[in-house]
Amino acid sequence: MCCFRDISDKAPCKEKYSSSNSGDADQVAQKIRATGDRLAQTLGEIRRRAPEASVYIVGYPAILPAKGGECGNDLPLAPGDMTFLRQKTQQLNAMLTERAKAAKATYVDTFAPSTGHDACSPSATRWVEPLRPSSPAAAVHPNERGERGMATAVLHALKD
Repeated sequence: MCCFRDISDKAPCKEKYSSSNSGDADQVAQKIRATGDRLAQTLGEIRRRAPEASVYIVGYPAILPAKGGECGNDLPLAPGDMTFLRQKTQQLNAMLTERAKAAKATYVDTFAPSTGHDACSPSATRWVEPLRPSSPAAAVHPNERGERGMATAVLHALKD
């Protein structure tokens, strides 16, 4: 797989998906934009069908640590790709925020409260499991602690 740490401190995923060699300047950003367009259409349809509905868009949690580096064998990404993938998660959340605002929906931030509880955190504190989960959760997805933390963010948004 392109992102795994066989290549010192380089960023093979970034090179593959956002270099001129790939044919497009940034394939991931293009997918985020396309997803944003589909989300805008969906939110418009929700408003049309249920104009009084309260709509909440839940963002993605912090999957990777704030400071690049390595995650060990649990999530063996190249250090440069750690930074690249974290930035892409933040771009995705920024798009979700913009689309929610444009549609008069509420964006629920789960990134900020999950920072420090990423897949590279100790198993006792992490919200997101690494490639080899140590709790009953899918790889690189929220575990029970993460789902609880995200639910708390949603409940806070509902109260506001």
